Amino acid sequence: MISKENAEHYLWGNSCHSWHLVKQANLSVIHELMPPGTSEVKHYHERSQQLIFLYFIWNCNIRNK
Repeated sequence: MISKENAEHYLWGNSCHSWHLVKQANLSVIHELMPPGTSEVKHYHERSQQLIFLYFIWNCNIRNK
């Protein structure tokens, strides 16, 4: 089974990570990690279908009083 633990990995932009979960001529599935403060460079694809799945992690520090 493919996962980001065993998929092809590459770095892009300013400390962004990507893992190719599927890499075929007609289909590409990429798991991406974009740290806070990073952004994508405007670009376009001549042909593409995209599914964008957003997963947010809110880091909260809880202290006992």
